[in-house]
Amino acid sequence: MRSTEALTFLGTLLSSGAALACETCRPAVEAGIFNEHFWGRLAITVLPFAVILCVVTRLHFTARAEGEP
Repeated sequence: MRSTEALTFLGTLLSSGAALACETCRPAVEAGIFNEHFWGRLAITVLPFAVILCVVTRLHFTARAEGEP
């Protein structure tokens, strides 16, 4: 029963819309996120995932090549 509740809660969080800010704060929050540094910060955020993907791909093809005769 607990796993069903956890999955329901997780599904609700993942399917909900973007976080909402009050009408007074929203423009300031958006301006702070989408400023001239946005693309650089996004690249730094995504970089660890790219490194992990490269390592996993390398390990996959290395293990696959060792298994072939």
